[in-house]
Amino acid sequence: MLGLTIVFFLFQTKSYAQLSELERDGKILRAALYYGKMTNEWSGKMENEEFSAIVLDISYSRSAYANFKFQSSHRYKILGDVMALLYTQPGIGKKPTPGTPTLTSILGWHNYGLSLVSTKYVQFSAGGHIGDYFYGVEGLHTSRKSVENTSGTIYYYGGFGPLAIIDINVPGTPLVLHYEGSYAFTFGEKPVAPDQQPEILNQMFELRYNKVFLNIEIVNGLNDWGNRIKRQQFGIGFMF
Repeated sequence: MLGLTIVFFLFQTKSYAQLSELERDGKILRAALYYGKMTNEWSGKMENEEFSAIVLDISYSRSAYANFKFQSSHRYKILGDVMALLYTQPGIGKKPTPGTPTLTSILGWHNYGLSLVSTKYVQFSAGGHIGDYFYGVEGLHTSRKSVENTSGTIYYYGGFGPLAIIDINVPGTPLVLHYEGSYAFTFGEKPVAPDQQPEILNQMFELRYNKVFLNIEIVNGLNDWGNRIKRQQFGIGFMF
């Protein structure tokens, strides 16, 4: 029954022949409500804390479907993450539980691409990523070099690297499968052992239908040793 309902719904929508007929050009403000979770993937950690919350996410995007068109996205994490701290334990004014993972950004994660191959239903773009990353776990002690600080600490990095963007249109519908994936090389603070400076795989998977979108975001630290943080978000949003 659900399948028949979806098919009926799609047939009632305006028919689109190709990507270029979708109205996406120009910078678009996006707001979404997500369930987000941050975990520490290092098997050698002493604590097993995680952080999860419902977060509000604000972003901008620009998509144009034709050859050699400019694409961009700008995702700002700090607003939603600070709001989440206001209603989760222990709150914004107290020190989180030792071992609590953090992977967020103050200045945002920014992707810039140029469409290199554009057909009726598929488009591939390549470019670059730039952003900043708060990355690590809450330590047991305020001093990074304390012998009690078995959990590590939180570091601040800049990041840049290559980017790929893929768009796939479901023929005859306004449905678009959208993917952005970047590999960020980080620079900045020197970690204290056993932590290592990470490289970060920053991915976003999205299903767009007119102005509504479903989104999965997965951001992974790829360091071989030390605290290895993973951030995941699942949610629904609207493009204005």
